[in-house]
Amino acid sequence: MRRSTVIVSAVIILALSAGIAALSLWPEPEADPEATPAPSVPVADLIDEQPEDVSGVLLTPQGGSSYTLRPDVVDGSVVIELYAGDAIFDGVPSMLRAVFNTAISLTGLTVVTSSADDSQLSMFGFDEPVMTWRVERNDGTYVEMMAGAMQAAGQGRYVRESDSREVLLLSGRQALQLTHALEDLYDLSFLPASITADDQATLFTIKHILIETQEDVIELRRVTDEELEAAAAGTSMYKMLQPVEGECNDYMVQSVILENAAGIMPETIEEIHPADLSAYGLDAPARLSMSTAEWSGALLIGDHNSQRNGRYVMLEGYDAVLLDPNGDYSFLDISPAQLRARLIWLHHIADVSSLSFELDGTSRALRFEHNADENSLRAWLDDKEISDTNARRLYVAVLNITQSGGTDAPIPDAKPVYSITVSFLDGGSDTLDLYRLSDSQYLIVHGEVSTGLFITRLALQQNFLSRFDILDRGEDIPS
Repeated sequence: MRRSTVIVSAVIILALSAGIAALSLWPEPEADPEATPAPSVPVADLIDEQPEDVSGVLLTPQGGSSYTLRPDVVDGSVVIELYAGDAIFDGVPSMLRAVFNTAISLTGLTVVTSSADDSQLSMFGFDEPVMTWRVERNDGTYVEMMAGAMQAAGQGRYVRESDSREVLLLSGRQALQLTHALEDLYDLSFLPASITADDQATLFTIKHILIETQEDVIELRRVTDEELEAAAAGTSMYKMLQPVEGECNDYMVQSVILENAAGIMPETIEEIHPADLSAYGLDAPARLSMSTAEWSGALLIGDHNSQRNGRYVMLEGYDAVLLDPNGDYSFLDISPAQLRARLIWLHHIADVSSLSFELDGTSRALRFEHNADENSLRAWLDDKEISDTNARRLYVAVLNITQSGGTDAPIPDAKPVYSITVSFLDGGSDTLDLYRLSDSQYLIVHGEVSTGLFITRLALQQNFLSRFDILDRGEDIPS
């Protein structure tokens, strides 16, 4: 083949390629293709405003509610605020900023045609634009634009200024930002992003947790740093307040409650201002309440829809039913016994004045006199003085009563077999009762309320019962 023929063939191929690329900018024509002007592929700016010069952007999706995004300075930083007549939820800050920035700055777009006629404007989807938006400037002027149809071959979308016949092609990523409905911008998550954004440690800012179901009420409190510093060894980070007071299993609190709550992010709005909550199981909902030093919120939890594979929920303060297809609500099925630490109770000896025991009909008493300045104490078992070491070891044995398992057994009508009351220096007291369930099991009742736990006879012997025999023999309790 001659060199000139090769060159001519190459030119023809390049020309055809350019023609195909140019044609791909256009939608599939409904009119006569020969009547369509030859496309060009230069680039141009549709709009290029500076954020500080813009007072707001009004966006109107096709068939949807209009909303306005306005820049505002909060604590020295520019934030984008969402305004809409029926906007009952807050917006996601990152999404609001992305939509705002895209709407005021569309530069370097591909020019499809600079002079489209009416039929072409219709072909590009501008007779029914998917979105119109108006950028309002601080000086009182404004510019209006619209987004039309999607590109026939590709991910772009056609856009133009409302009073212009120049049609440009917008990238798919920018087109997505400009075609959000109002509902797309809502923040439907339960916990604020400030609590869950960094790492799991931020969940420890939760100070109070309340789970209310038809069967149980579980209330937990995060202990303060000061309390942890002054606490006895073995103190948990969370205390159970209801149904009984006591130490918590910190791992269970974090993994079953906190981490799952952080993942509750409903995806869709099922109904705004619902007329019949019973249709969603929200007329008598379960409830998860949480609070930090700066925030508090509650999640109302209804039925699970197996067909939609999601749970109906409501965020307290927002009159709308949401659907959450991904959340883990296993915390609704957890029992108080599962959240309790194996250690049943724990009190600092420095706060205790005495302990009284009722053991199979036998009464015993352990009494303290504290010397706070020297961090020492004197102790008497009944009327006999015992050493500081023996007193502390007996006290530790009492407070090291640990659960052996869970039980649904009710509190027996008979009197408790074992009863231990701790009296505090401030005049308060705390009581633990053990009721016989069988020859080897005793139901643990704290403050006249069943813990749902039991302890075995063997554990009782190991914990404290055998210590009384040792002391009565005049021997020292082993460490």
